Amino acid sequence: MAQPDTTKELDFLIHEACQDSSQLLAQAMQEGIHILFKRHVTEAYIEKRIDHGQALSLLGVEEMSTIDYAWHAIEQDIAWGMNNG
Repeated sequence: MAQPDTTKELDFLIHEACQDSSQLLAQAMQEGIHILFKRHVTEAYIEKRIDHGQALSLLGVEEMSTIDYAWHAIEQDIAWGMNNG
């Protein structure tokens, strides 16, 4: 996978979004922190370092529904593989 060229990406965003680099970098920082937060809360929940209620209060109903659905699908796939392997 090719390494991103951050300078080219930022130049494109400046042109397309009609914003200056400081605005875009502030937005990128905010969105990046949000993505990392969701990733780490999800990981903590899956690894049982936090319970469902804590994860729910941090991520909300919609995000937790997605996580629980995906986790259930993984468990079903593992069970199927164990019985059919």
